[in-house]
Amino acid sequence: KLFQLIAGIAPLPLVVAIFLLLALMVPVARRWNLIVSALGGSISYLSSLRMILMTVLVNQSVPSNLGGDAYRVMATSQAGMPWKRATLAAIVDRLIALLALALVALFGVLALLDRVELENQRLITIIGTGAIVGGTLSAWIFFRSRFAATLAGGSEILQRLITALGALLNKPAEAAYLVVLSIIVQCVTIAVMSIVAINVGVDVPLFPMLGVCALGLLISRLPVSLGGWGVREGTLVLGFAPFGISREAALAASITYGLTELAAAIIGGVIWLVWTAASDTNAGKKRQA
Repeated sequence: KLFQLIAGIAPLPLVVAIFLLLALMVPVARRWNLIVSALGGSISYLSSLRMILMTVLVNQSVPSNLGGDAYRVMATSQAGMPWKRATLAAIVDRLIALLALALVALFGVLALLDRVELENQRLITIIGTGAIVGGTLSAWIFFRSRFAATLAGGSEILQRLITALGALLNKPAEAAYLVVLSIIVQCVTIAVMSIVAINVGVDVPLFPMLGVCALGLLISRLPVSLGGWGVREGTLVLGFAPFGISREAALAASITYGLTELAAAIIGGVIWLVWTAASDTNAGKKRQA
């Protein structure tokens, strides 16, 4: 039944899903470019886009997302940024992406709670929303304070990280832009997963659908798996179970989404290869001239 569900998927929604995931590399590259610039680096947007194309492919090829981050650090260092600062940029980028995804996932959890008959549902919603706002403001105040540097003590890495985050937070408009940009990226990704789930026959109301997909995406982004495989499937099976969705349908949704991510990554890798080959050819012609 699992293979029948996957084989019965209409091709058009899959093509749309792959295109959207591929298009998301554009704002992700913009975020990377802004973070590198904020931390004193200097790379063009097109260079950032090339890095992200390969980063996404590497993340699908090695356990955890750390492989892609390592590639970004190496490529940014080759572009002239000190490797320690490039490492900090990768850490900051990862933290911002996870923060945005966690915020979206928290609202997804609140949407799931709304489907459960709880006496304190309204109170839980208020507390959850307050936690989002309060946590964000607290982090902003903390990383801009001298107390953060004092707390870091003799840890050079922690001091550098706090300094890097402080440099971003000293420009509130730019920091807010980065977070909003990341939230948009995560929302579109969750929408893509929902499109795939609906296409395999997962019949769940809209907000619970988005909530389960948000949790599945959050778990899959943690550095504990190969491209999110395994942990994403388990999350969707457990998340959709209360709505009467069969294990096979939830697995089909997760596997198909994973394949769309892989397809987008491969296409991005091909674009990177063609782009790099063309750049090397042009550089060779200029040297000969």
